[in-house]
Amino acid sequence: MNFEDIFDKYFDRVYKFINIKTLNHMDAEDIAMLVFEKVNNKLDTYSPDKSSFDTWLFSIVKNEIASFYRKKQVTTISIDTASPLVDTGQSPEEIVQMSDERSDLRLALASLNDRERTIIAYRYGADMKNTDIGDLLGISSENVGVVLFRALKKLKAELT
Repeated sequence: MNFEDIFDKYFDRVYKFINIKTLNHMDAEDIAMLVFEKVNNKLDTYSPDKSSFDTWLFSIVKNEIASFYRKKQVTTISIDTASPLVDTGQSPEEIVQMSDERSDLRLALASLNDRERTIIAYRYGADMKNTDIGDLLGISSENVGVVLFRALKKLKAELT
């Protein structure tokens, strides 16, 4: 697989995972670009004998998130709740309602501990299977399922 195909296939999953993990869309964009820069530079080091491509890629993602926040010294403010800059064809009321729902979800996600939010991000942001998540985190797929179940239960309680 060449880099362009990898980028096209995985960018949305990587971005969604990072966005859920960081709760900041600007940082998510920056980190996603760093990830794909590293993937492009290290693609020749990937070995299917060692792990699946998803596991290799999301190991890079995990490391780039940690590295980004280690290097970062300026506090940023998320503008996720800002109004869109283009006409989406939605009424102002619909835009405000959607913004409120996103804010509620972000607050609910923020209430989870880091492990729970990470597993939610891998499962629903990156669309990974429990076995792959377990491989990345060094836990069993059953444990992933239990943490996922409990985290979803907490999110449901926060959102209702």
